[in-house]
Amino acid sequence: MYKPLLLAFAGVAMLAACEPRNARQADANCVVGTTGAAVVGGIAGNQIGGGSGRTLATALGAAAGGLAGSSSFCQ
Repeated sequence: MYKPLLLAFAGVAMLAACEPRNARQADANCVVGTTGAAVVGGIAGNQIGGGSGRTLATALGAAAGGLAGSSSFCQ
């Protein structure tokens, strides 16, 4: 259950952790990190939520992941 989530997070971290060589690379890292974290957050929210609350949990997870990714990868 958590293995795909951990693999996705590890992939995002590896892609976005590369030190940018220029502003374009920094922007690419920001986009990849934020998008990847939002996807991982949405997956986590989908796993946690149940019934009619699953959609809300998925949306909140994606939003939280996007915020966390933005603060981590966009500096």
